[in-house]
Amino acid sequence: MNAELPLVRPIEDSDFPGMVALMEDLGYPATEEELRGRFQRLTAPLYHTLVAVVDGQVVGFIGLICLPVYEYNREVGWILALSVSSRHQRRGIGRALMQAAEVYYHARGVEDIRVHSGQQRTEAHAFYESLGYRKTGYRLLKTLRTPD
Repeated sequence: MNAELPLVRPIEDSDFPGMVALMEDLGYPATEEELRGRFQRLTAPLYHTLVAVVDGQVVGFIGLICLPVYEYNREVGWILALSVSSRHQRRGIGRALMQAAEVYYHARGVEDIRVHSGQQRTEAHAFYESLGYRKTGYRLLKTLRTPD
């Protein structure tokens, strides 16, 4: 682990250029303009985005949401996205983002946190398990196409 831990804070307008590379690392390329449009729709209090900053550069982010669910009388927290730049992986940045997420959820009374992670991301699964998360089911996807 790198001795220099990142500054973890809520996303700011000036962070979007750095977010472009992080989204591409996740496999979801987008322009800065597209990301700004998406983030305008991800409004508080449901959505919350934190970034990790090292030497003034955004090197990671985590996307969070709190939602009421059918199963409980309380909200559940979901980690919808986590990305750390390949140059900064294995330096404690992902762990710092996850810890900040847990603090955020705890302050809101959230007891259960769920993580979305693609089946192919085996290293990410091992990372989450090392933090105490456990596999509890499967996520299924069906893409609906609209007629042209």
